[in-house]
Amino acid sequence: MQTSQDTFRTYRRVMQVGIALNVLIGLWLWWWPASLLEIIRADLAAPLTWPRYAGLAMLAMGLLYLPAALSPLHNRLVALLSILFRGLFALFFLFASGLLWLPALYEAVLAVLQGITFWRGWRADLMAKP
Repeated sequence: MQTSQDTFRTYRRVMQVGIALNVLIGLWLWWWPASLLEIIRADLAAPLTWPRYAGLAMLAMGLLYLPAALSPLHNRLVALLSILFRGLFALFFLFASGLLWLPALYEAVLAVLQGITFWRGWRADLMAKP
């Protein structure tokens, strides 16, 4: 039987991958916004300040997700909000003009993986308590 530490280890790995991807995409948006917008087939924003701002926001989200990645049980609110916001971002990208399916898929996959692994860890922790 897996302990809550084992299942939360999986959650931490999923969070770390998500944070690393957010940082990479954020830096890409910060330095080369036009190339990333072309890859995801988004309309080129004018001025490029807005995509750069989105890149900075992705970097900030990576920092804000760190407490949940380091100690998900003690930072349950941050962990649950990270799952919720990833789901909301997926919906936003899905219904944004032009149907940005690639960012929507990215956020949806991470939201589902984070949700499943967090639920399994939380459930294992609750079952271990007398």
